[in-house]
Amino acid sequence: METAFNANQQNQRREYDKIEAELTADVENVLLRYLEIQRITKELEDEKASLQEKITGHLSTKPGGFWFPVVKGIPLKIRYFRETEIEYDENVLRSRLGEKYRQILSPDMRKIRSNLPGLEEILAPVIEKIGSPDREKVRGAIETGAMHPEDFTGAFRKQTRTRLAVMRVQNEDYRQS
Repeated sequence: METAFNANQQNQRREYDKIEAELTADVENVLLRYLEIQRITKELEDEKASLQEKITGHLSTKPGGFWFPVVKGIPLKIRYFRETEIEYDENVLRSRLGEKYRQILSPDMRKIRSNLPGLEEILAPVIEKIGSPDREKVRGAIETGAMHPEDFTGAFRKQTRTRLAVMRVQNEDYRQS
C-alpha cells in the first residue's frame, strides 16, 4: 500500500533522463490539444474565481451558513462563511517575546516537512506512532543484510503508476536540453 505522504520522498528532487522519441503528427496534434485544454482550464478557473467573488459580494451582508436558491428550476445549496487568516511576523515576535515566544508555538506541518532530515533523531522515540515504512530504508536494510527480502514477502502491495505532466518549457529548462 502506498503511504499517503512520505516527506523524505517529497523533499528529494528526482532526476529524470531525457527521452528521445519521435514527434509524430498524431502526437503533435494531441499535445497541441492538451495545451489548448490547459489554457481553457486556466480561463475557466479565472472565470470561476470571478463568479465566486460576485456571489460572495452578494452574500457579504449575510451571516455564514447555507443558502438554498432555486435557479431556473435547479435547486442549489451554497455554503457561505468567512474565515479569518492571520499571518504572524515570526522574527518580530521572536525578538519581542524572547524565551516566551515558545509558549505560543504549535507544530507546523510545513516546517516539519522541510526540516525532517534533521528531526529524525529527535522523533526516534515516537517513530512507531508517526512513521511509515520508507522504500529507500527498506532497500538499504536488505542491501546491508540487516533484513532479508523474505521479511517483506506478502507485507506490501506494489503498484506502478504512470504519471504525465505537460508544460511549457521555461527559459532555464530550454538551455538544459
